[in-house]
Amino acid sequence: MIKFRKQQLSNGLTIITAPLKDTEAVTVLVLVGVGSRYETQKINGISHFLEHLFFKGTKKRPSTLKLSKELDALGAKYNAFTSEEVTGFFIQAAAQKFGKAWEILSDMIINPLIPEREVERERGVILEEMNMYYDTPAAYIGELAKRSVYGDTPLGRDVVGTREAIKKVSRDSIADYRDKYYTPSNMIVVVAGNTEGGDWTKAVTSVLGSGKKEKAHNYQPAQAKLSAPHAHIHNKKTDQTHLVVNLVTFPVTDPRWETLEVMSNILGGQMSSRLFIKIRERRGLAYYVRSSLNNFFDTGLLSISAGLRTSNVGEALKIIKQELRNLATKEVGKEEITRAKDNIVGHMALGLEGSFNVAEFLADQWFYEKRIRQPEEIIERYQSVTAGDIIKLAQEIVTPKNLSVTMIGPLGMADQKKFNQIIGK
Repeated sequence: MIKFRKQQLSNGLTIITAPLKDTEAVTVLVLVGVGSRYETQKINGISHFLEHLFFKGTKKRPSTLKLSKELDALGAKYNAFTSEEVTGFFIQAAAQKFGKAWEILSDMIINPLIPEREVERERGVILEEMNMYYDTPAAYIGELAKRSVYGDTPLGRDVVGTREAIKKVSRDSIADYRDKYYTPSNMIVVVAGNTEGGDWTKAVTSVLGSGKKEKAHNYQPAQAKLSAPHAHIHNKKTDQTHLVVNLVTFPVTDPRWETLEVMSNILGGQMSSRLFIKIRERRGLAYYVRSSLNNFFDTGLLSISAGLRTSNVGEALKIIKQELRNLATKEVGKEEITRAKDNIVGHMALGLEGSFNVAEFLADQWFYEKRIRQPEEIIERYQSVTAGDIIKLAQEIVTPKNLSVTMIGPLGMADQKKFNQIIGK
């Protein structure tokens, strides 16, 4: 059981603290409720752009070098990330360094300079990040696959943005965006670890405890743009074809989530999973093949990914489609479902080993569910999943109109026609 305390201040700020005994470290994690889903097409990528700029100096530390020197002097791990719905910042340091770690992190978020020269300089950095991203098909295929499902909507667009938007967005627009979304009522601060560094709640409240509660920000509801099975092809000269098969599901708040996760694990969540054995081990068609889940506030995706020799794509698609059909027509055996449950539970236990993992576990639950369940309760929910639950869920989501296939590789119209025939049967 994780001992934690959650407080919501009058200005809307959520503070979650979790003292841990068996660690000498502390993690401070700040989640801000903004990401690419809140952007218009004109400013697509601004959330990610702004995340970069928080590392470019503050009023107290007016340069990247001054800021990075202080962070490095902590001997800490620190980073930030942006997704469709959230931007996060964290520092993990020795427990005694909590005060300094929080002072630096909060200074970055509250007092960024966002100087014009750094905005111009960072444009080039992000454009090169895009180039790297586009040149890595195994990474970029996920964004293309998401776009194939949700189309040209905020949820369907790339988190990193477009070249056109990044080249044009102004410093003033970025600063206004920061002022709009980076408010206490739109933040969750989680501190987890050894408590030797002082009073966590007092430190956080002294910096972010004032101000009025702001109104919640709205996003455009998700709408899948699917009407019939269709292979979406992005032609690129590569040595492999990378593919993603997506099924539209539901958010993590849905009571069927644990069943979905067990089903995904059976498909491609471990080395003994059905797709890994049949596609890689028995036929040698791919190096990687896996099944994973993505959840958003109001929707979700079950994604099957693989990297294959182009000549093997058709055979792999047939296997994937057959295994999806099997889940909807044949009950999973007791040994297989038990192994999947134990795999998930074991990974959860390993995933809660460190202070960062605990902070993330607590923050994610509150961000998406507005509640925090103990690991024991979550494990019990996994263990209660039955073969009947899985076949019922598979019959609901494994339907032709719910299926999308996306590929990157040296493919043309003839390939698309062939793959459409395979997935449309």
